[in-house]
Amino acid sequence: MSFDEHGIPRWTKKFVIPKGYLTTRNKFMRCEKLYMGYEVNLRRFATIKATPGNIELRDVASLLTRRVLRHGQPASLHALFDAGAGKSDADVRALLDLAEATENLEVTLRACRYPSRVGRWKSLPADAFTSYEEPGVCMGARPKEIRVAETRTVLKDETPEQAVRTIVCRQVIRGPKKDRWHPLYTSDDAEAREVLDTFRLRQHHEQGYRVEVHDEFLNAVPCGYDKDSPDRHRPRFHRGPPQLIGWLACLVYNACAAFLEQLSPALAGTFVSTVRRTFFNRTGNLYCTPNALIVYLEEFREQDLLVDYIDRFNAAQHRVPWLENRQLILSLSPHAARAGP
Repeated sequence: MSFDEHGIPRWTKKFVIPKGYLTTRNKFMRCEKLYMGYEVNLRRFATIKATPGNIELRDVASLLTRRVLRHGQPASLHALFDAGAGKSDADVRALLDLAEATENLEVTLRACRYPSRVGRWKSLPADAFTSYEEPGVCMGARPKEIRVAETRTVLKDETPEQAVRTIVCRQVIRGPKKDRWHPLYTSDDAEAREVLDTFRLRQHHEQGYRVEVHDEFLNAVPCGYDKDSPDRHRPRFHRGPPQLIGWLACLVYNACAAFLEQLSPALAGTFVSTVRRTFFNRTGNLYCTPNALIVYLEEFREQDLLVDYIDRFNAAQHRVPWLENRQLILSLSPHAARAGP
């Protein structure tokens, strides 16, 4: 499960609310944050927590992890964090100690690329790296070369016996640009390449944020600061409004993903806006009988994908309580015969 933040900018000048760093705008500004947990294999949002803008990922990383362990009760949990969870060595040690104290927990977080440590990682001998090739960014593109090595990093004020297992990933960039270095701290005992592949699934989490922002208007969630506070320079914070609407956006994201899985595996990862345009915003006719409400959809190109889903839906005999408990029946238009050969 990946844990990460999403900052929501606030433009108020009447109320003085805490500032935080927004990566999309590359500056500190007044904002509020939503911290979400994302199951990277199922591609579903699982948890949410609203905070003021001055709260950082390292402040809530342990809290979010313990909450999933307590309420979700998973058989095992691999918590993935970006570099914001380990800005200091004390933050890294706190997460690793939590993993050591919890039998079914493993933690992997991206290491901050401080110059002194990057220099040590770059000084690793060439034979310490194992080279892999991955497909290019598009069809016909040259394959990417990835080199992976394993080492140990001694944190501040610690002994070599306490050194942290570190996976160093080097992406070779051809041309004048420098290679990209991606170091990971981990408590997992799996092979280095397996740990790296698991961590890279975090990209689905980042993509999920983009989908919620552009397709579900996540940045339009209600503000958390109390506009009725007696002191506008120190307004109260209510996490309920942004957390509730933010979680509704997550539920819509999860429902669309579950709907697509029932249609075709090829549709996995399709954006919410595409689902809405392709399947939800369709024209048709409504027919109301004494016992049923029939939804007759007009013909559209992708309707064949809905045949099995509609058969299962109609077999379940769903009722509309507020319409005299009529049965809801979905129906597709038959394909029109083509003219000519």
